[in-house]
Amino acid sequence: MGSILCADIGTTSLKAGIIGGLGEVVSFCMQPFVCEDSSFIANCWKDVFLRCAEECLLQCAKKGVFPSIDAVCISGNGPTVVSQNGRTLLWNSALSAGIQPDFPKTDSLFLPQIASFHRLYKEDYKKSEQIFCGPEFLVYALTGNAVTVLPEKRFEPAWWTDDEAARFEIDKKKLPPFVPLGYAAGTLCREYAERLDVPCVPVFCCGPDFAAALIGTNTLRPGRICDRAGSSEGINLCSDKPVFAEGVRTLPSVIPGLWNISVLIKESGSLLAEFRREINGLEKKDNSFNEIIDFSFDDKNSEGYRIFTEISCSVRGAVQKLKALAEENVIPFDKCMTMTGGQAKNGRWVQEKAFAAGIDIAVCACPDAELLGNAVCANVGLGKYRTVQEAADALVSVQNVYSRKAVKRPPMKIYKIPADIKTIIFDIDSTLYTSAAYAFEQVDAQIRCFAKKSGMSPAAARNMISEFRRDWSRKNGGKKISLGNAFTHFGVTIEESIKMRRELLEPADFLSRDDALIAAITELKKSYSLICVTNNPVLPARKTLEAIGIADLIPDIIGLDTCGKSKPAKEPFLLAASRTGALPEQCLSVGDRFDMDISLPLELGMGGILVGGVSDVYKLPEILLHGSSCACNSLEKSL
Repeated sequence: MGSILCADIGTTSLKAGIIGGLGEVVSFCMQPFVCEDSSFIANCWKDVFLRCAEECLLQCAKKGVFPSIDAVCISGNGPTVVSQNGRTLLWNSALSAGIQPDFPKTDSLFLPQIASFHRLYKEDYKKSEQIFCGPEFLVYALTGNAVTVLPEKRFEPAWWTDDEAARFEIDKKKLPPFVPLGYAAGTLCREYAERLDVPCVPVFCCGPDFAAALIGTNTLRPGRICDRAGSSEGINLCSDKPVFAEGVRTLPSVIPGLWNISVLIKESGSLLAEFRREINGLEKKDNSFNEIIDFSFDDKNSEGYRIFTEISCSVRGAVQKLKALAEENVIPFDKCMTMTGGQAKNGRWVQEKAFAAGIDIAVCACPDAELLGNAVCANVGLGKYRTVQEAADALVSVQNVYSRKAVKRPPMKIYKIPADIKTIIFDIDSTLYTSAAYAFEQVDAQIRCFAKKSGMSPAAARNMISEFRRDWSRKNGGKKISLGNAFTHFGVTIEESIKMRRELLEPADFLSRDDALIAAITELKKSYSLICVTNNPVLPARKTLEAIGIADLIPDIIGLDTCGKSKPAKEPFLLAASRTGALPEQCLSVGDRFDMDISLPLELGMGGILVGGVSDVYKLPEILLHGSSCACNSLEKSL
């Protein structure tokens, strides 16, 4: 079977790919639009498409693959409006949003945008014989034929009707005629065919990118769910009946008789893009999206991690809303959601989203689902399949599934257990409790306080401190610096850090009594001296132990205000040994961070156990008191 040259027009870039006869991605290219006047950005689309197509064909040639191109198919963002001279009003333009309030109420997504274009660009509107929806302008540029793609006949009110166009005073003659999804608008202009060294193949219309994405993920049967993550994000549920409720948008499916119910999460991709720009500006380098994700998840108090957490919570809320509506209206609801878009290309981010959203997430072999949706439509148009559903079943395949139940925390790692243990030195935060919310808040509360005193936004402060800690780590062999020590480089003394933590931290707002921990600590206390060493002051540390119910079991705490030193300084650990009457080699340090809690104690001759959370602390009595050698061996083998 031949291949399809597919392209999808984004807000700021175009992606193209050659999709083979089995739905495989033969080659892929994405290029940004570079345009001095953004109001004429559509005039860039054709040239960028041709450059991307050339790059895709070149990639094939370098691999010794020479695909037979049977067709071209185009999709793109909407409701973007373009006149014949290329004047463009993008779907997300602030200009259009500012002048729409007096327009008539309507179900149309396009008429308010066209009317805005008319007001903003009167001469362009007047001189243009045709007013195009976004992707159809590129189809026109490639074929010379003007059409408007209607994904399914029930979409007509969402596009326009004669009566609605008249209410908006839009000249209906300027609006190209409706054609169905997968319509062959014409053949590729000879000039462009010769440039690409391909035949004058038919150019098919896939229309709006959201329709292409739903086709390319095969979200075409009741119960199927899709997370389309681009500049904005939408969680979509295919339904056999329309559902109308607050906070959801219901439109027809491209499959007759079915519907698409969606919850929109605005600006999720835009937030990530803006964060990347800010970090790249601070570091004066071009970090990739994957690098941004890695250091954001490595630093749980970075602005990046806060953004990812915010997006994940929004996705979880959207999934729960759709699930509740499905149950209420007796609509199937799959256990797995398919994800598409640039975010789907980073497995770590997809896995984190699966944890947070509480749903398994599948990523297709072609994560840019719009391109595969184009291939589906073109293959139907070529007569290779009878229906869109049949073609999607044949061409769409899942490559990876990320489980919501996968083990998120790192495994326990036993570095050394002293032969004669007298004292166990416990870290507190994320060791004696597991609460991502409090772990984040106790650091972020200080950063917000620092930001306020410094006259900057919390986001700017997070970025600045996170960038400093990454840079410090790079210059110090991968070691990590505590927040208190990092603050000193910005003029915040240890004494000021202590004061902030005493005043700001209220662990009881986040933590509660832990009976399993109480049982484990009670058992350990029968055989060992127990003491805590923390980078927090003693007061909030004591409040933490009170909240989880072990304050009476571990009465002694060495905090940041005890000796004025922050881990990984040696003084707090040596003081812990001294207070409990133990030699360093008789002490075992237990904590969740190797650089802060384990590395230095090992250098001092102590033992060390790295835990992934409080559930590992529950196991310590079994490891240390009951058959420890067997338990240790089994744990070490599991690493």
